[in-house]
Amino acid sequence: MKILITGASGFIGRYLANSALALGHEVVGTYLTEPELASRIPTDPRVRWRRLDLREGAGVRKLVEATRPEAVFHLGAQAYAKTAWADPLDTFDTNVLGTIRLYEALRRRPPARGVLLAASAAAYGIPPRLPIVEEAPLWATNPYGVSKACQEEVSYQYAVNFGLRIVRARLFGTTGPGKAGDALNDFAQQVARLERLGRPARLEVGNLEPRRDVSDIRDVVPALWRVFEAGTPAQPINIGAGRSYPMRSIVDRLVQLARVPLKVVVDPARLRPTDEQDNVADVSRLRALGHAPKVPFETTIADALEFWRDGGRPPARRAASAGARRPR
Repeated sequence: MKILITGASGFIGRYLANSALALGHEVVGTYLTEPELASRIPTDPRVRWRRLDLREGAGVRKLVEATRPEAVFHLGAQAYAKTAWADPLDTFDTNVLGTIRLYEALRRRPPARGVLLAASAAAYGIPPRLPIVEEAPLWATNPYGVSKACQEEVSYQYAVNFGLRIVRARLFGTTGPGKAGDALNDFAQQVARLERLGRPARLEVGNLEPRRDVSDIRDVVPALWRVFEAGTPAQPINIGAGRSYPMRSIVDRLVQLARVPLKVVVDPARLRPTDEQDNVADVSRLRALGHAPKVPFETTIADALEFWRDGGRPPARRAASAGARRPR
């Protein structure tokens, strides 16, 4: 099967591309800028890379016509909340209008196996109750979350009105060795850098009070396959651990693993205008599809730290495709 993965140069995209190739598929992966191709996360050399800017309609149409994919995993997005606060217009152009441009191109050449949208739990905002069920209202509290909520509405509209099979995987926190821009890897990278100084140091953090539902990428990739195989356009499916972890517990564990004494200090620059206090997912739908996580969070923390200690090379103990099934 020929698979187009938009945003394949990102963290999830690289692990997903490796998994697809390991399962015997052909992968066309997109990137936006040349530096993205130099990721520390090794990617199977069989990926056929194509540059794609979702803000350029002609380029989107040309790529779909040239590749004629049988399946599309739409991961391409402006994915950073901080960037969305700074430039909401560009975020909406990429995430919302970019998705419309992609679907307009796919209307002309529908992929036989359909589309998976990498949606986001950021669309929920502050939930009325926990755990968060898929029927919960989408009350996003930051521009990124709003853009992802709009992206879902667009996806459902194209599925209902134009017959595209578009399934929505609503991702909660995803982390693992080598991710950039998330709390765990930011803290782990700091710890590895401070260890090289060989003396007591300060570990700078933001708000450690919130709890987060966080899954290891090596569990998330098999979950994406299950949603792609068995999901329906009518029902989004949460992808999460089904439990939340205090941010403080991540820092405490890294301090325990550190090879030098560390003092934890709050950096005001790391505080956000708003922070959801908890976002644990109800994963009943995902479990009903036969998915169960396998990587303990303690392993995720330790592997992230080892990644940065080892100069940015992922641990070899687990393959990115672990647990993935060959789509029927």
